[in-house]
Amino acid sequence: MKIGAIIFGVVLALGMALPLFGGGGGKDDAGSAEASADPTPTSQAGGSGPGAKAKYVKDGIPVGYPRTKDGAAAAAVNYQMARSAPGYFTDQGLRHQVLKTVMTSTALASQQAQDDQMAKGLMASLGVTEQTAPDMVMRAASLGTSIRSYSEDTATVRVWMSEVVGVPTEKSKMPVSGSWSTYTLILQWEDGDWKVATIDLADGPTPLVAPDQSASSTEEMRLANKEFGAPRYAG
Repeated sequence: MKIGAIIFGVVLALGMALPLFGGGGGKDDAGSAEASADPTPTSQAGGSGPGAKAKYVKDGIPVGYPRTKDGAAAAAVNYQMARSAPGYFTDQGLRHQVLKTVMTSTALASQQAQDDQMAKGLMASLGVTEQTAPDMVMRAASLGTSIRSYSEDTATVRVWMSEVVGVPTEKSKMPVSGSWSTYTLILQWEDGDWKVATIDLADGPTPLVAPDQSASSTEEMRLANKEFGAPRYAG
């Protein structure tokens, strides 16, 4: 089971529908100006993230991306990373701060309400309480991006991600598990930066587990979660 799959299940249980980021103004056709005939991978120069860099950090999130394909890809990766942090699900104030930073203005209010319900349901499904929240494992990393369509005003970006999520306790409702997802984000140019209008989820390309590898013990995973600090953003 994956972060996205858990969220999707909780969202369905709550009677809500994807995309998680709903609404948004701007063009109806994401590729109306310069639609790509084929998806194109974005630059991987300088590391595993897209080639473009953010200009500055606002409320802990890199923002200020160039109005280019690589800029849209970098924004998509980092915005999705912000939505994958443990605090996004356990801290309502942080969640609202993230959404205010990354969302288009027209989608913000409804998305805050939806994500608040989604987070509450997710924590319940994992069996996470205030006492066990610090032990929850929720990590995500971008494996690549591609541009489905692009114009100066709107871009559709696919992000292939690896995710690890669960609670490393003996009686956990969900042991720590890994999975792969593909997120499709539609971005709009608003107030001098790329903002998220919609996001959709599908299973990602998934590799086989090496035959000589086995899952770590609960204690090993708990200690690893405390020992290894996760890079928050790409690039």
